[in-house]
Amino acid sequence: MLPQRMKKAITDNPKKLSNLIDLVNLPSTLRDFVGQSQISRLGCFMRVWSYIKTNNLQDSNNKNVVNCDEKLRCILLGKPQVELAELPALIKLHFPKEPK
Repeated sequence: MLPQRMKKAITDNPKKLSNLIDLVNLPSTLRDFVGQSQISRLGCFMRVWSYIKTNNLQDSNNKNVVNCDEKLRCILLGKPQVELAELPALIKLHFPKEPK
């Protein structure tokens, strides 16, 4: 179940939801990381988050920080550490902006 705030955001602007779930052709760096040629932005974020959890890349002292390994660094602009709040914006950079 979606939180009430999320439901309102989706009903007020259904384009936001379609931007998250539409399949997009991925650039080569992200394609190599994800292992698919097409994926939604939400699916990509879930894959990245799963990779972070599986490889225990969250900082042990501060869970809001991710310590990037080489594979993750390739898609996150070469940053050695990333705040969790930055993660969606960094992933979004790989997805082309749709014309209005």
